[in-house]
Amino acid sequence: KFRMNDTHGSGKQGARFVLENKQWWIQENPGALDYRVDQVRSFVFEAANEIVDRFDVDGLLFNYIRFGHCFPKDVAAQSQPVMTGFLQRVREMLDRRGRDRHKDLTLGVMVPQTLEECHGLGCDIPTWIDEGLIDYVCPCDVGFADFNAPYEEFGELTRSSRCFLYPTLTPMMCRNDQATLLRPENYRALVQNFYGAGADGVSVFNYQYHWARRGGTARYAGPVEGRLLGLSYLRGLKDPRDLSRQVRHYRFHPLWSGTSRTGFAKNDRLVLPRRAGAGGKYRFRLSGELVARDRVELYFTAQGLVPDDEIRVDVNGREIVELRRVFHPDGRLAINGRELPPFSTGFFDLDGLLLTGGDNHLGVKLTKCAGTAGEEIVVDEVEVVVVPDKGV
Repeated sequence: KFRMNDTHGSGKQGARFVLENKQWWIQENPGALDYRVDQVRSFVFEAANEIVDRFDVDGLLFNYIRFGHCFPKDVAAQSQPVMTGFLQRVREMLDRRGRDRHKDLTLGVMVPQTLEECHGLGCDIPTWIDEGLIDYVCPCDVGFADFNAPYEEFGELTRSSRCFLYPTLTPMMCRNDQATLLRPENYRALVQNFYGAGADGVSVFNYQYHWARRGGTARYAGPVEGRLLGLSYLRGLKDPRDLSRQVRHYRFHPLWSGTSRTGFAKNDRLVLPRRAGAGGKYRFRLSGELVARDRVELYFTAQGLVPDDEIRVDVNGREIVELRRVFHPDGRLAINGRELPPFSTGFFDLDGLLLTGGDNHLGVKLTKCAGTAGEEIVVDEVEVVVVPDKGV
C-alpha cells in the first residue's frame, strides 16, 4: 500500500526526496508533493516499479485519502488528466510485469467517500473505471466510519465494469471522540449499508486502533489485548444474508463537526432555531430486510433541548406518539465519547416496517419553546438498534 501524499512527519521520517525538494511542496499542505511536477510523478512511479520488481507482490494499492491533496486546491479539479496519465503508466507497468510472471497484478485505490470529493481533489474515478485502470476502489473518510455515505454512486460505476467496490470500515466514530471504537454490532450495520449500496465486499483502514496501546501509546482506546478480539469482529461480514439475521447498531454521528482533512464538509446535523414551529429533518440510511417481529429502537441527542421544551417527532412523516426523553444537565464527559454540553436524549420503539431500505428521515419540530432565547437546538447524533426476531 502506498500513501500517495501523507504528511505525517512532513518528511522528517527519512524521506530525503521530500526534504530536498521543498520547491515542489504544495503551499497550503507543507510536506505534500505537487503531482503536476514530472519529477514527483516519476519518483513515485519508480518506487512502485521497484516494489513490483523486487518482490512477488499480487498488486499495488494507492491510498489517496492520506491526506487527499496531490495538487494545490485551486487547480486540483482541472488536474484530473495528470493523475489519470500517471495511473495509465502504472497500469501498463503492472500488465507488463504480470505477463512476464504469468499472473494478473491488481491496482486498487483508496479514495474519498464521494465522487464530488474525488473530482475536487484530482481523482477521476469514472474514467479510471471506464478505462480499466483499476481493479477495485475503496471509498472512505480519512478517519471515521460513515454510516450515511452515498456509496451507491460508486456502485453505479462498478456494476457494469470489471472493477470491484470495497468500501472501507474504520474503527473510530468521529472527531473529538477518542473513547469509542466500533463493536461487532456496529460493523454489521455499517457493512449492511455497504452491501445495500452495491458493494462487492469490504476493506479496512486503521484497524489497528483496536489494539493501539499494544505499541505503548496512550493516545488511543484500543487495549493491548484487543488484537485477537478486533480481528474476530471481521468474521461474518462476508454474507449480507447473515448480517440481516444478527443484531445491528447504526450510529450516525458528525464525522468532523465541520470541514474534513479533504476540505469538504462532514457535519450531518439538524439545527432548529429556538422558536415555536421551527422544524426540520435528519437523514439516516438503513439497508437490510426488516420484519414485523424485529425489535427496533431509535435514539437521538438534542443539544439545547431542555425539559420544558415540547417537540413533535416523526419518522418518514409518521408521528411518534410514545416518545421518551432524558435530560443530561451535566452533558457528556470526554471519557464517555464526544464531549457535549447539556443535552436531551429522545428515544422510542420503532416499527421496522416504517423504515425504507435506504434513506430515512427523522423529523423534529419544536412546538413549545421554554428555553433561553437565542440558543439553537442541534440534533447531530442518531442511533438505531435492530434486534432480529431470531436474534433475541
